[in-house]
Amino acid sequence: MEFQTISIREFNEYRKRPDTWVIDLRSREEFEEVHVEGARNIPYDNLKMYQKYLPKDKIYLLYCDRGSSSLLAAKEMSKEGYRTVTVIGGIQSILQNI
Repeated sequence: MEFQTISIREFNEYRKRPDTWVIDLRSREEFEEVHVEGARNIPYDNLKMYQKYLPKDKIYLLYCDRGSSSLLAAKEMSKEGYRTVTVIGGIQSILQNI
């Protein structure tokens, strides 16, 4: 299974879908400081541990600080059969365009 990289415009479209879960891969502290409304926080370092609890019938819209961790996570999760999408530029890009 493959993953997608998307722009901010596409991000706003995806996050409205009922089959999409927005996952913030940053640390708990970074998440508490600022995050996308409705996002769930699963720090990248803990993703493997929580992944087994994530249903495979969802689309996972992943973001991190600048996009590199979410890209890695999207690749890893897609190999396991998850449908993943990652935002180019991470939360830095999101915050500039909301």
